[in-house]
Amino acid sequence: MLIVLVAGLLPGNRVLGGVLALAAAAGVVCLQAVIGSGPGGAVTGLRLRRVAQRDAAPGRAAVLRAGLIAVAAAASFGVVPLVMVARVDGRAWSQTWFDRLAGTTVVMTARPSQAVYTLSLGERVVPVVGGLVLGRAPEAVSEVGDVRLVAVLEDEPSVSKTHALLQPTAEGLLVTDLGSTNGTHVEDVHGVHRLNPGTARTVERGRKVYFGEAMCLIQ
Repeated sequence: MLIVLVAGLLPGNRVLGGVLALAAAAGVVCLQAVIGSGPGGAVTGLRLRRVAQRDAAPGRAAVLRAGLIAVAAAASFGVVPLVMVARVDGRAWSQTWFDRLAGTTVVMTARPSQAVYTLSLGERVVPVVGGLVLGRAPEAVSEVGDVRLVAVLEDEPSVSKTHALLQPTAEGLLVTDLGSTNGTHVEDVHGVHRLNPGTARTVERGRKVYFGEAMCLIQ
């Protein structure tokens, strides 16, 4: 990218700078298509995935997404893509308008935290030091990297085998429903709300989370 900038500033090399800029953009799109992330994504922890298969790179969908962003940028002088992408915040598996049309989704892993929480599940207490996946027989989730798999509530049929992802942050416990059958509900000052699959919500200490019909207290 530095080469593109220098080439664009040198007299007589505007065309060369434009060609290099297009080549760099094409390279980033190719990386997103193949591995789901470009240089910026590697730094921020963002990953691009398919909606239908969230453990797979987007492939051609990344090219369609990039084309939609380019068209919107040309028509709005870059304003529309900036606003849309800015809406992808700390929620996991977020979707901009471009993602909905292209069939892609953005994965954002939680930032590491030294905060320690505990989950009170009936008579069982589960410490949460790092990210973990809960369920009756949880399996690894490739998008979120290295997390612990913790089997809980094995005799509770309303809890899915791979039910939810929990990640500690300074603000609270980030809870993400992993497409469970009976859903994940979280409590806040306004009441109890069901999470959409793939959507994360920060839950404060002292609040409750419901995995299916099983209640969990966060401490």
